Amino acid sequence: MTRAAKWLADETSAMYRTVVNEEGVAEVASRDDVLGLRVLYNSDEVCVAATAEAGAEMFGFEFAVTCDETVVNAENQTAFAKAVVDLAASDLSGCVSKVALKHNAGCPVYSALGFVNFLNNNVWLSGTLLVVFGLTIGLLGQRWFLPICGTFGAMVAFVAFMVFASIFQWLNTTVGLIICGILALACGAAAYWALSADRVATMFLCIGGGFMLGSIIEGLFIALFSWESMIFYLIITGTCMAAGGYLGCKKPDLVKKYLTATVGSYIFMRGWTYFLGGFPSELEMYSYMAHANSEELDVNGLFYFYVALFVGGVFAFVYIQSEWKYAHNPNAVKDDVAHDGDYNHSK
Repeated sequence: MTRAAKWLADETSAMYRTVVNEEGVAEVASRDDVLGLRVLYNSDEVCVAATAEAGAEMFGFEFAVTCDETVVNAENQTAFAKAVVDLAASDLSGCVSKVALKHNAGCPVYSALGFVNFLNNNVWLSGTLLVVFGLTIGLLGQRWFLPICGTFGAMVAFVAFMVFASIFQWLNTTVGLIICGILALACGAAAYWALSADRVATMFLCIGGGFMLGSIIEGLFIALFSWESMIFYLIITGTCMAAGGYLGCKKPDLVKKYLTATVGSYIFMRGWTYFLGGFPSELEMYSYMAHANSEELDVNGLFYFYVALFVGGVFAFVYIQSEWKYAHNPNAVKDDVAHDGDYNHSK
């Protein structure tokens, strides 16, 4: 184990401002502002033995670093400054000894909490949008292929810019919010224009579909075998994305129906996970594989229901797009008619 690895904490969490409710219990007042960082190191030595009601409590050591931008090295701004110990907030009496510190290391360098917390507090909105968008792609993917790809790319560009702006706290003022909103719309419009080309849109959706398929496969391995590997995840996801990009480049007309059915089914399924839970997000799977001390993923019986919903949705959307005339691409029909006319004329 390297020297740096020895200092990897068992748990890390942000500290927020709290208030005491009517029952006398402290609860988080707001998650928009981070007060500092809490770092916990657990040991293997038992402090309180396990009982029938609760598990064993282990000895541990906790650092609670509160943000204080004034704690800096006055002589050398780039040198590390000694932290100020807050004796009043420290407690060494319990199983977990707590030392409270004040230092600029507890101050967030950037934060995406504003936009992220809005999504977390409005799960119904995220879930509903995914369900509706998934149904639209799955049912009308052929007919509205370019508008769907353009809209999807515009949404990704808009959200990405807003998260980027939130990271650097550009959304904290009304003027900043207006300017960033205009710039985010411009990014979305640029993405929509870039995806107006049929071949570019096909490759974009193929690569996205490969990523989604790779995530499903990795999730199945974790659920069935409790085995995680970042290298395997990168290989399987990269292979699916490369295969999707190749098919999109070589056989764009062939894959549209099957691709939109696959992508639409995945997005439709993921929308329901926001309401019912039980499905690890792509970021949670990445964290689980990247960090040895990360929490176990929430994988239960609903996960297999989601997999069945995804597979069943693919077959259902392919069937509907094949049999429902309104779902067919009208341009493809015109091309077929024109081709038949040229054939008859040549005869």
